[in-house]
Amino acid sequence: MSMAAAVMAFTGCKKDASQEAQAQQQLQEAQKRVEEAEREAAEARRQLEEAQRAAEQARQQQELEDARKKLEQAQRQADAARKKLLEAQQKAAQSQAQASSSGGAQQTAGGQALQSASPATAAQAPAAPAPKPITVPAGTQIVIRTTTALSTKDAKSGDPFRATLAEPLVIDGVTIAPKGADVEGVIVESDPGGRVKGVAQISVTLRRIHTAAGDVEIETGAYAAEAKSSVKKDVTRGAIMTGVGAAIGAIAGGGKGAAVGAGVGAGAGTATAMATRGEPATIPAESVLTFQLKSPFTVTVK
Repeated sequence: MSMAAAVMAFTGCKKDASQEAQAQQQLQEAQKRVEEAEREAAEARRQLEEAQRAAEQARQQQELEDARKKLEQAQRQADAARKKLLEAQQKAAQSQAQASSSGGAQQTAGGQALQSASPATAAQAPAAPAPKPITVPAGTQIVIRTTTALSTKDAKSGDPFRATLAEPLVIDGVTIAPKGADVEGVIVESDPGGRVKGVAQISVTLRRIHTAAGDVEIETGAYAAEAKSSVKKDVTRGAIMTGVGAAIGAIAGGGKGAAVGAGVGAGAGTATAMATRGEPATIPAESVLTFQLKSPFTVTVK
């Protein structure tokens, strides 16, 4: 091979190596761009998924809000419908009451109308009676039975107590509260009594009763109980002390001493009586008490 041919061959090999290196570099750059594009595509997919989730949540939230609004509207419509139904039932009850209080001629006409009614109409079940308000007038007696003993020994004014109805509370044939219904009262006054002259006194009143329509606040007159007087017992004790003082005085100094001793004994007897409080006033358990309603109250009975 000539020198010129060798030089040309070496130059060609060098050019091929340079081109191969350049191609390899381009390939690496292209691969980097592909990897970067893939990363961008993955990030775009992630953002798209987040956007889709956010849109779904927003759609669900909007649907939930719409459903809530529809529910509130339906509830308002139901309340209005119930109100109209109650008004219609009250009007029907009033009309029925007026019809029942009409004269014999109207009753005859009503009977003829019933006879001329079609079998289908006559076979219909009667409508349920509408709730009607009933007023319990003032002066009505409420009879209760106490469940625990009430005594000035341990009770204080303002303390509540429990009881039950001993007799049902009935107005115009309608039972407002059955026998055994819960009753709540309050101790108006619990006075243990003064010394010698005073006697213990306890008074109670009712303030709540459980009726067919629920608990109702009431106002009644008071029921009072007094302890048995202990004045006679205290006076006897004083007389005994007077006699003892007179005997001691007589032994000590004759008639004059007896007079002085009697005075001392009487004073001692009075002091002893003054230091003695009377018996407590007590309302035993299972006591049947009658109260009179001071103010009327109204309940709606179904």
